[in-house]
Amino acid sequence: MKQQKLIDTINELFPKAKAVPMEEWDGSDEGIWFRGSEEVHSDGLPIFDFYGFGCHPEINSILNNAGWFYEPQDAGTMMAYPL
Repeated sequence: MKQQKLIDTINELFPKAKAVPMEEWDGSDEGIWFRGSEEVHSDGLPIFDFYGFGCHPEINSILNNAGWFYEPQDAGTMMAYPL
């Protein structure tokens, strides 16, 4: 899946994730920065939980199905990259 379509899909289902192109983080051409990675989704689970389960399970599924994976930048920041 193309990056912008993936961002749009994630933001539609998880608006608190605030997914944006990696370009807004460090100018990189490829990747997604979850600006809202420390937010909590309406189901009560955090978007990203470094010390617990990692990425929200539904976001992780969306990423996997699109051929992408998540990766922590640090304990409070999540990124995603294509495989």
